[in-house]
Amino acid sequence: MSNEVNDTIIENLRDNVHELWVLDSRPDLEDDCLQYCYENIHTPVPYAMIEFLSQHCSQAVSTQDLEHMAKGE
Repeated sequence: MSNEVNDTIIENLRDNVHELWVLDSRPDLEDDCLQYCYENIHTPVPYAMIEFLSQHCSQAVSTQDLEHMAKGE
């Protein structure tokens, strides 16, 4: 593909990711997510974003985890 076509693709992806992105305080993650979506170009953007965020949230602490930790103290 030409550079012009690639530029158009990445611009459209950037617009789509930015439209769905809700973590305004994490533009660094938005950039990483955009790269992930580009690398997985054949996956619809919302699904690629869910995959990306799922991979990054695998170590997140849930409310249930916090309650369990509070009981243990």
